[in-house]
Amino acid sequence: MFIKKKFFTFFIVFFIFLTSSYGQDQIVYLDLDVVVNNTSAGRSILDKLEKSKKSALLKFEKKEKDLKKIEDEIKKQKNIISENELKKKLVEFRQKVKNFREERQIVINEFNKKKKLEFENFFKKITPIIENYVNEKKIDIVLDKKNIFIASKQKNITQDIINLINLKIK
Repeated sequence: MFIKKKFFTFFIVFFIFLTSSYGQDQIVYLDLDVVVNNTSAGRSILDKLEKSKKSALLKFEKKEKDLKKIEDEIKKQKNIISENELKKKLVEFRQKVKNFREERQIVINEFNKKKKLEFENFFKKITPIIENYVNEKKIDIVLDKKNIFIASKQKNITQDIINLINLKIK
């Protein structure tokens, strides 16, 4: 009985160490922000979004200046015009401000939808490239760099992926 226990214990310990020695998973990491910023396809998306954002901002700055002028005119006429006319102008001004805010919110929401769609399409294009790289290099797990506290620089595949994406997506 004692020999059976020793043999069984030895057998369990042997298999635990045996499986851990063969269990060397290939784990690497990838910085997706760097991939987006340093690939030609990613930069073109960022540039397009930045231009769209700037044009919308310029448009709203102009409208905001116009509203400020209207507000200043109302303040100047405050003592000159009748109270009913002042109330009418204030109601009209408040409606314009409300419309401005609603329009701005609509544009912001549309921009966010456009941004989300552009990046979804980008990631749909690069996912097969990354999958092929993973299969070729026999990599088991690819992690995003944001979720890693510290790792060896040899496990960083970001530059390899950037080069592949630049070659395959134009």
